[in-house]
Amino acid sequence: MDHKPSSRRSRLILTTLQFVSPLLLIISSNFAASSPLTQEIFTLLNQQQFTQAFALASDNQNEFEGEADFDLAFGLAAKASDNCNLAVYALERVVQAQPQTVSARFALASCYYNLGNLAAAELEFNYLVRQKMSPEMQNVVEQSIKAIERRQSNDNAGWHNAMQLALGQDSNPNNGIEDEFITVPLLGQVKLFEQSQAISSSFYDINAQFSYVAPLNQTSRWYTSFGGSYTGYSEELAQSKSNINAILGYSSKLAGKDVGARLFYRPIWLDGENFLNYYGLIIDVGQAVFSQSSIGGEVTLGRLDYADIDELSRDQRWLNMWFETPSFFGMSRFSLKLGDEQSLDSLVDFNSRQLLGAAYSFTQQLTSRWYYKFNADYLQAEYDQPHPLFAQTREDKFVQLVFDLNYQWQVDWLLTVQVNLVENHSNLSLYDYNRSNLWLGARYQF
Repeated sequence: MDHKPSSRRSRLILTTLQFVSPLLLIISSNFAASSPLTQEIFTLLNQQQFTQAFALASDNQNEFEGEADFDLAFGLAAKASDNCNLAVYALERVVQAQPQTVSARFALASCYYNLGNLAAAELEFNYLVRQKMSPEMQNVVEQSIKAIERRQSNDNAGWHNAMQLALGQDSNPNNGIEDEFITVPLLGQVKLFEQSQAISSSFYDINAQFSYVAPLNQTSRWYTSFGGSYTGYSEELAQSKSNINAILGYSSKLAGKDVGARLFYRPIWLDGENFLNYYGLIIDVGQAVFSQSSIGGEVTLGRLDYADIDELSRDQRWLNMWFETPSFFGMSRFSLKLGDEQSLDSLVDFNSRQLLGAAYSFTQQLTSRWYYKFNADYLQAEYDQPHPLFAQTREDKFVQLVFDLNYQWQVDWLLTVQVNLVENHSNLSLYDYNRSNLWLGARYQF
């Protein structure tokens, strides 16, 4: 959801920009101009003749657009004359060509803010914080970051809803294996049901999410969300999937740390029949370290109740430790995961397992409308007892790569393309599979 800043916040940002404008223009005037035209635009800006500077830049845009010094002059002139929608594209080209140009990046961050793209503005200001600047400039940037945090805190109050429709292709929706027959020591060769074999199918997915946030003060809030999705396949043997995701949570600050807890409930249905009820408690804590970096962890205490196969039900404990830091003009997150799942019935301890994993994610804002996210996950599972059918102790290694490319088409519309690759290597052939899917989705936020 997009909200306009209150008049008080608008005045704060305006005052900030007025304070820093002379410094920006001094920097700009020292920028190596390749033509007298750009120097003339910078001169007009220094003289605070913003309308004339923008008019001159606009008259010559077709001829000089794409040259770094002209793009900087045009972007600053457009920003100074309240034409951020025109300034963004020129300033983005300057930042990509010359990442250390402080004036261009600050003006770009300010334009993102004025246009309501708080995530992009925050990334740019966070990058500026790590650059060498005067104490005055450093203070302005830090105040801008705080203004974004306050606006995000207030904007998050109330209802946040979204609906998404996606169409795609899945190479293996049932997580089946390639072989038609497997060898079971006690039975010899066994033919698998068709649903246990790899099949490919196109699919559609409908998703809806409804969330409500109730701030208690500047640092504490209650929140709840309820959502569901349905995935249907064109191939008859592919099992349709339905799920619900319900959350009730609380977050706050305690001794300078971000702390929170939430209850969750996530039932899953396959072909309309209840398959799994997953529920539990998550407790998390995080703290800022270094410059714009943070570290933290979360503990999950959950239970997986299988509707028709009680023997598979088990208690779950997870510890996830993470470190997040700006890098490569984006945000990186590194995670280490430790898990333990124990069967409720000691007679089926062959389903109990210990898990060790690592993950990496990277998010980057490419332009005011485009951004992408990459995730890589690795998980190793070692089971406690030999599997009764195979007379072997199961060992799995799971790898998943996900790439999302997003385009903010309109304020309330987000278009997404996702590629998802999965490999599960197991020493037991029944659980060894590959899977990939590609989908295109449209998301409406209201």
